[in-house]
Amino acid sequence: MYSTRDWTDLPLLPSIANRLGLIELLRFRAVCKDWFAASSVASAEIESVPDHEPWFLFYDDDNSLCTLVTKSFSKKYTIDLPELKGTKCLASCEGWLLLFCEGSMFFFCPLSRAKIDIPGTFPHTVISNHVAILSAPPTSEDCVVGVISRTKTEVKFHAFRRGATSWTEHNLKSKYPKRIRYAAYHKRGFYFFDNTNLMVYYSIGQPELRLAEARYVKPETDEEGIIFRLDNEEETNQMNELKERLALEDMSQVSICGTIVSCDNARINKMVPYENNRVLQKQGAWFQPRFHQISENQSW
Repeated sequence: MYSTRDWTDLPLLPSIANRLGLIELLRFRAVCKDWFAASSVASAEIESVPDHEPWFLFYDDDNSLCTLVTKSFSKKYTIDLPELKGTKCLASCEGWLLLFCEGSMFFFCPLSRAKIDIPGTFPHTVISNHVAILSAPPTSEDCVVGVISRTKTEVKFHAFRRGATSWTEHNLKSKYPKRIRYAAYHKRGFYFFDNTNLMVYYSIGQPELRLAEARYVKPETDEEGIIFRLDNEEETNQMNELKERLALEDMSQVSICGTIVSCDNARINKMVPYENNRVLQKQGAWFQPRFHQISENQSW
């Protein structure tokens, strides 16, 4: 007598998953729960890629087809993510993207397609030079979203804490004409830096906006400060490499969402810059490769 076995329960599934390319693995995981489980080792190997090498997701906001570029893989990949159509990316945190679409915001993980909606409506209907940062991944109970925007005479900061029902707004009457390029969160404080030496600071404990000058020091000093690093030469090389791999004539025509990545030295994290000083149709986002999963009743 011959025994039968369901076709999804093949004993060689984990071995097959380990030999697949990136996009093939993403498709493999989507077949069913058994194939998803069989891909756990292969997915873990991708997540073990050093955090100082974030991946880049490039898309046109009126199209669901996206291009994925990584340093770990020499070729570029095309992936269909309908969730990104019509969106603007404002923040990237440990594999999660914060996306804006038609007045609402939601968190999205590109590799697992997990999605978490933020309740309510964002106060601004048009997103142009907004920059955001998260205090923690959205699955954390302590997650706070901070979004900053500016005009020539005013800076506005909107915050939303998990479990809240509406956004809080804080204003700073100050000339801040330069565009914001970096964002960081450190010890209950949101930091936003322009491309000169100015920064805007917001503390969760003392909810008010402050404008100050940023002073950069070498990491080996004992001076107090937030422990993040900049590398202008590395940024230039990175943008030139992206331009070449994406076959674009001008990267200034792409609105790019930056991120924070952990580096080999645990004391010093790297700020990857934002490039979103105008309303652009072409979008890009740096993100860490993560396969986040959420429960069906996950809410904010």
